[in-house]
Amino acid sequence: MARLNWIIAATAVAVAMAAAQPAAAVPIDIFSTGVDAFGTPILDGAADPHYTVSPGGNAFAIGTPGGLGWVGNTAFSEWISPNFTGNAGSGPFTYTTTFDLTGHDPLTALLKGSIALDKSGSILLNGVNVFNSPPASSSPWASFKKFTISSNFLAGLNTLEIVVANTASTAPASTGVQMRIRGRVDTIGTVPEPATLALLGVGLLAFGAVRRRRS
Repeated sequence: MARLNWIIAATAVAVAMAAAQPAAAVPIDIFSTGVDAFGTPILDGAADPHYTVSPGGNAFAIGTPGGLGWVGNTAFSEWISPNFTGNAGSGPFTYTTTFDLTGHDPLTALLKGSIALDKSGSILLNGVNVFNSPPASSSPWASFKKFTISSNFLAGLNTLEIVVANTASTAPASTGVQMRIRGRVDTIGTVPEPATLALLGVGLLAFGAVRRRRS
C-alpha cells in the first residue's frame, strides 16, 4: 500500500509539472523599414516586402540617403520612400505594416524603436496616435528619435501606420521614413498536450484503485 501511495504521489507531481506551462515572453514578428524576412537591408530601389505606402503602393528602399540630407541607413534598417529617388509629391504619405498577436496576451505587448522622418509625422497603432515626431523645423530627418509603445494592442491582427507629412513649398520634394523597431509579448498559457492528459488519466486510475481497496 505504501508503495502504491508513493506511485500516486509521484504521478501527481509529474502531472502538475507537465501541465504547468507559464507564459513566456517571445519576440513580436514585426520588421524595421527596408529589410527582408531575415532583417537584412534590401537593395537600393527594391520594394519593401513589409511596408506599403498610400498613395503609391510600393515603398522603395533608399540606399544612399546622405544625398538627401538624411541620417544614414543602419545595419538593421533603411530609408523607404514612395519613389525610388526619395522625392515625391505633397503628402501626407501613410506607410502601413501589420503583425499578429494571436495566441499572445496583448496586455503584455511592448514595442520599442527609433525613427527618422522627412518632413515630420506620427505613428498610429490600430488607429490610435502613439508617437509624434518633432516639427519639420527641428529636422527630424537628421537624427533618430526613440519611442516606446505599450498600449492599444489587439489580440489578433494589429496595424501599425507611419503618417509622414511632406509640406514642401515645391513638389516633388524629398520624403521618406526610416524606423528601427523590435518588440516582445507574453504567450498565453497553453492547453496540456495529449501526453500530459494521458499521464493524468493514469494517476486518476491509480487513485481510484486505492479508493476501492480501502473501501
